Amino acid sequence: MGHRLTIGSGMWETLRSHLLADRHEHLAFLLAGYTAVGGHQVLLACELVLIPDDDLEGSEYSCGLSLKLEALLHVMNRANRAGLALVEAHSHPFSTERVAFSPTDSEGQSEMVAYIADTLPGRPYGALVLGQQAVEGQVWLPGSARPEQLDEVRVVGDNMARIFAGGTARSYPRQVKARPLVSDCPYHRQVLAIGEEGHARLRSTRVAVVGLGGVGSVVAQQLAHLGVRQFVLVDDDHVERTNLHRLVGAVASDAGTAKVEVARRQIKAVNPTADVTLIPSSARTAEALDALRGMDVLCGCVDTDAGRLILNELALAYLIPYIDCGVGIVAGREGLEEAGGKVSVWTPGRPCLMCTKDINPCIAAEELETQQEQEFRRLHGYVAGAHVPEPAVISLNSTVASLAVTELLALVTGVRPSLHYTYYDLLEGRSGARLCNADDRCTACALFALGDKADVIRYSRAGLPSDLPALEQNR
Repeated sequence: MGHRLTIGSGMWETLRSHLLADRHEHLAFLLAGYTAVGGHQVLLACELVLIPDDDLEGSEYSCGLSLKLEALLHVMNRANRAGLALVEAHSHPFSTERVAFSPTDSEGQSEMVAYIADTLPGRPYGALVLGQQAVEGQVWLPGSARPEQLDEVRVVGDNMARIFAGGTARSYPRQVKARPLVSDCPYHRQVLAIGEEGHARLRSTRVAVVGLGGVGSVVAQQLAHLGVRQFVLVDDDHVERTNLHRLVGAVASDAGTAKVEVARRQIKAVNPTADVTLIPSSARTAEALDALRGMDVLCGCVDTDAGRLILNELALAYLIPYIDCGVGIVAGREGLEEAGGKVSVWTPGRPCLMCTKDINPCIAAEELETQQEQEFRRLHGYVAGAHVPEPAVISLNSTVASLAVTELLALVTGVRPSLHYTYYDLLEGRSGARLCNADDRCTACALFALGDKADVIRYSRAGLPSDLPALEQNR
């Protein structure tokens, strides 16, 4: 992994259309959240500012300093008020498969970086130049006057495209030349379906599975069979005799063993060289949140509203595709009354889980309380319902898990656009799409692309955060 910019597909297409509208150079700015992952800077495109030609000075412009002072100050003030970084983007429309910053670009950027250091201290600064088929990018880390190579522009929408930002037209990461297929290759039949490039994309995708219960254990196993090699597994629970029947890979002697350990054993049985990181704690811990913000895809297999709320905010803040799974069974005296599940895939431009009402913020608030707070509520009769065991069937779990893994396959390889929301009705024996609209008043969506400024790490502090945005609209 290197320095990268993550941007929603709709914003990326708007940017390209503006910059490459004709044979003249054009200019735009991205206001971006930011974070650092493994020593690398990640810029998160939050807002796009298209610069009209009337705000530019001269016919040859390649850098923000050619912007009229009034327009430049307007952009700077917007970034300053929002607490965001700036990414300058301009075009070299005459370039095709190769593009590079010109000496004039570099000279202007040096002056701009010095100005940024005074005006927006402590923030990175980025620059892009777009040709017809290629992109080059640079990033200046806070306090540094020397640029570093931006390795990747990650475009996330119905699919996830990883564009090399080194000035040549190719995918990222660089793929080795495809080897001739042999019939005894473990993934031979899969490669016949999705191609060498699709398989390589899966191998290079880092996936977090949060919740390794009945659904999550199946998701982890199927991802290993699919060829995913890099995992982070998060769950603070242990195997019990009562859930052996629905945990894939668990045996009687595993009682008392951490669920993440059992899942790792299953993954390693499929692929001994897989890189599996275990976090045997809740998703709200600092260790888990720090690891999750650096992932390529989040697979949420949690059974609590609090868990979904945290993952939802994490995905929004860091622009991480989030695949959420849910199952439910209502058993009555005469048999099953309701049974089914759903899979939702959040990417930039889609309604989040708060928008789709898949999170009950009041229940989430109760679940986020300390044990002392929960005990106080129980003693005073404030708890709405008791925690009771819920029915579970492995075939239903597996069906929903398979739907989720198929959506990840679509998202990463591009075999088709990923679907936003898929439901499965066990009793009717059918599945289909659910149409959902975004909520313009959704306070969770206000965290979009804010990066560290969203302060998702606050969930690691004991008790219910006093500034929980997702609850504000329900008070």
